[in-house]
Amino acid sequence: MTTLQLQRVSPGSTWTGRVLKGAEKVSIAEMKAQVARFRAPPANRMEAVFLKYYTICKEQNKKQIAVNEPDVNWKAVVMTLPPPQPSKVLGCGIRKVWLKEHECVFDGIFRFHVERLDGTFASFDWKDVYRDAYHSYFDKSFANDVEMALRTAILPHLHEYKSSQAQLRSHKSGELLTYDQAVVQHHPITFKELIASFLDHVQLHLEDFQLEYDDEHVYTLKDKDLETKWIKFHALRANYRVISIDEAMDAPREL
Repeated sequence: MTTLQLQRVSPGSTWTGRVLKGAEKVSIAEMKAQVARFRAPPANRMEAVFLKYYTICKEQNKKQIAVNEPDVNWKAVVMTLPPPQPSKVLGCGIRKVWLKEHECVFDGIFRFHVERLDGTFASFDWKDVYRDAYHSYFDKSFANDVEMALRTAILPHLHEYKSSQAQLRSHKSGELLTYDQAVVQHHPITFKELIASFLDHVQLHLEDFQLEYDDEHVYTLKDKDLETKWIKFHALRANYRVISIDEAMDAPREL
């Protein structure tokens, strides 16, 4: 086993550079492997782990699954999250890691969850570990995150419309729906068209929006005055219709 050995030097002398005892017997690849054990894995490895367990959950209709990946240093992953997440997620220590459906207002969102030693859970987005100039996850997903935050702000409008209907009948098929089967769709102006109109109204671009994380809704708008403007804008211009979940899956971009 490689040990750390510090060599004393006298004043004015040169540091010899002897740090690792037996280092001459360790290859560069082995040294990299030793260091890697104490770091979060590369982004492509974390993405592969997430997709592996996410696929299992979707195929087997599971809400959660224990993650067993011995090569992943989960404490290093958590400690690499942007502050103040590390202390909030780590808590009293890690017993196990799960991939679970995240409890928020949107269905089907899965996240890694740390099961702490005291039995409590904390979720985190693995992409937050790689929020830097070398990874493009957030460049690609930022528009979707803003749309999610904008949708979160106007969810009460959708719930109010749905609850106000005497009967929940699909405007497409005419089928009578239960409350859980019914989905409120923006129509005839789509949600994306409303967003585009609002951006033109306030003279902003999606990249101008600042977001903050919210455990219940995933993302919300940081500028609450802007959020209020959006809610009022939406209330004045949005129109809806009721369709079934299956019909909504056929045209998700129209919701």
